[in-house]
Amino acid sequence: MSEWWSYRMKIKQGRVNISFENQLLRIALLIGLLPMAFLFYALYHHELSIFLKIMLLFLLFVTVFYGAFLIRQKVIVQFRTSANLITAMQAGDHAIRANHLESKGALKEFNQVFNGLSLALAEQQLISRERQILLDKITQQIDVAIIAVNKNSHIILMNPAAEKLFSYRFDEVAGWPISTLGLQDVLTHESRQVTEFEVKAHKKKVFIHTDEYLEQGERNKLIFITDIQTLLHEEERQAWQKLLRVLSHEINNSLTPIASLSDTLIRLIENQKKVITEQAVTENNSTAINTSVNNTELFDDLEEGLAVIAERAQSLNEFLLRYQEFSCLPKPEKTPFDLANLLKSMLLLFDDDRISLSGPSLVIYADEKQLKQVLVNLIKNSQQAMLGNNKGLITIDWQQNDDIVEIKLCDQGAGISNSDNIFVPFYTTKVDGCGIGLVFSRQILVNHGGSLTLANRKDNQGAVAHIVLPIHAS
Repeated sequence: MSEWWSYRMKIKQGRVNISFENQLLRIALLIGLLPMAFLFYALYHHELSIFLKIMLLFLLFVTVFYGAFLIRQKVIVQFRTSANLITAMQAGDHAIRANHLESKGALKEFNQVFNGLSLALAEQQLISRERQILLDKITQQIDVAIIAVNKNSHIILMNPAAEKLFSYRFDEVAGWPISTLGLQDVLTHESRQVTEFEVKAHKKKVFIHTDEYLEQGERNKLIFITDIQTLLHEEERQAWQKLLRVLSHEINNSLTPIASLSDTLIRLIENQKKVITEQAVTENNSTAINTSVNNTELFDDLEEGLAVIAERAQSLNEFLLRYQEFSCLPKPEKTPFDLANLLKSMLLLFDDDRISLSGPSLVIYADEKQLKQVLVNLIKNSQQAMLGNNKGLITIDWQQNDDIVEIKLCDQGAGISNSDNIFVPFYTTKVDGCGIGLVFSRQILVNHGGSLTLANRKDNQGAVAHIVLPIHAS
């Protein structure tokens, strides 16, 4: 008895490797064989033929073993059915249900609980899938660039905004280190910062926010990048517009009476000159004539000074009108046209054999007149920068990069001396300039959804203007 109890304890503690169905088989055999032993004892002392005794014992033995193995098989079938159902649930198939209509008792309760769990998991899976679809749509449509990196700082996710910002498709850089995008220092800095970094030789000012998330127990990083360059340009433009309205109001209030008084004084002087001349002729006196000549010279000086005042007032008024045109820049009227044909037609305006073109035939969707104005401004700037270099060349090349077109205009002029102020209104290095051409050009491109940057060349003397434009309609 002690050995049997010890054996049962070993089974409970898992030290005897016997399957559950075999344990049930042994229990069933034990339960069936004990009565058989008593029956065998009774038959042994009963007066029956030996053949009948053997037959009875054989039938009892077969019945007990068959019943025990039938119980074992029933348990195996039920366990394997449940295992198959659980495997299907693990694979994400929650449409399979356990049969609870034919069974009764504990098995029916088990099947009902299992079906309830499967239904709950199916609903949870549906909700999770719907949320995932919603999140994917938001990620696809949001204009914030989102990049996910693993613990090794390798790229594992990029949304379309990030692909557009860095001009890379996700399948091209998946698994690459984050240094591929020039963001190797972002993960070591503060989680929120405004910074400027270079994307394919083009500097952009962005707001970067980093965060963390867990995936399979591993801590990964999320990088959110908001391109604030266009926003800053718009805020800057609105600030200049407000300043311009104030200046225009105040200056016009002063210019109007100045111009009016100048014209009035000039007319009075002219009338007074006629009166003095007529008096001198009437008196026919040498002293009067000398006095008339002196007064006429004085009036001429006054008239010349007043003319300068009137001319400068008119120039200042025209200066303000040009800036008012900048602040009221019309929206682009976009139409499809061939960029190569536009550039070739522009060469006829300059008649300069130092300008060369290089690029494919490319149809873009933009305002042809406004884009032509931008290119004319840039070419004029390049020509003026090369006044001291008659052998300098101006090269204009363009190429398509996914859904954008990049135009580069390179010259061999003096270069840019103060790059921080080139897009500041009123700032100019030209004697007769008004500081509006580059600001005007950049605003046109921003209204097209593009950008304009200027920098000194690295391969040669001079400057390079870099234009980025979307090819198709937004």
